[in-house]
Amino acid sequence: MDLDLHPAVSLSPQGFNALVAPVELLVQALDGQLWVQRFKILYICGNYSRILSRLDRRFRELEVRRAFTVFQLMTILEEAHHTLLLIEHDPLLYEDAAEMAEYVSCALKDAAKEAAVLLYSPTVDPILEEIIKGADRVFCFREEMKAQRCGAKPGRRSQTTLEAF
Repeated sequence: MDLDLHPAVSLSPQGFNALVAPVELLVQALDGQLWVQRFKILYICGNYSRILSRLDRRFRELEVRRAFTVFQLMTILEEAHHTLLLIEHDPLLYEDAAEMAEYVSCALKDAAKEAAVLLYSPTVDPILEEIIKGADRVFCFREEMKAQRCGAKPGRRSQTTLEAF
């Protein structure tokens, strides 16, 4: 049975899922789901987290681990014994180890044999593109442009020149 996170996002219970979406979408999805409260969850982030401080504090079984290197991330994934793994993608982990993206993808796929794995990022970067090649499901949302240039007609591109000082 799939785990419905959002009307358009359904996680495979033993699968590697990837989500590229605005931060607010993930926070609202996690806070609004009662089934999330029943699972033992491991939240893995890198140097900093955009999500963690915004989550509702009602999580009973939420463990947080930080990975400061790709190798720490892979070790955490190997040691995980949780029902749901939420991994917040941090491109800074790969600064000196871009070649490790394929290995991380394999580690996430292996972890998905035992748990639902959700790799989250608000944006796509070359490292993330490489990692999600091994994902079972990929969900991608992007924010619509919130403001258009004054006087521009919808559907038409306009060019703006920056002033020099």
